[in-house]
Amino acid sequence: MSTDWEVFASMLVNDLGSKLGTGVDLTNYEVKSAKAGGGYEYQYHKYTGREKLAKDMEVGHLFFEYWDNLKHVELRYAHGSELRYEFFEKWLKSFPDPYPQRYRKQVSNNWVREHGKLLMTLHEGEVIFPKLEIETPPTTADAGDLDGEPEEESR
Repeated sequence: MSTDWEVFASMLVNDLGSKLGTGVDLTNYEVKSAKAGGGYEYQYHKYTGREKLAKDMEVGHLFFEYWDNLKHVELRYAHGSELRYEFFEKWLKSFPDPYPQRYRKQVSNNWVREHGKLLMTLHEGEVIFPKLEIETPPTTADAGDLDGEPEEESR
């Protein structure tokens, strides 16, 4: 569900969002998800749609693409300013009046793959990109005093 992706994104970017607000999912990010090869749908509402389109131009967009029952997930990022001219401004100009039931638009998967920055790849629940380096904790002899002060030499 879309709310699951929003919660996951919230943890990744440390953005709790606003429980009372409408429009942008998080404070500084719009979160979208699509099955492999699918487009990312944006939906605008009659009374708040124009305002949301303006906000979409100013925030980051996180695009989750998933397949094989979530065995593989990729996360890409693009700022709204990168989407502005090709999508948001055109959508704003064609915002319907009179307004239909829903105003839905889409950013193509190809655009996201070509222009979005790959931030993370998960495969079977493990992060495979970026490569995570496992650090070995220091041994007691290397660690010194745990309060950060060097140990005094014994005489």
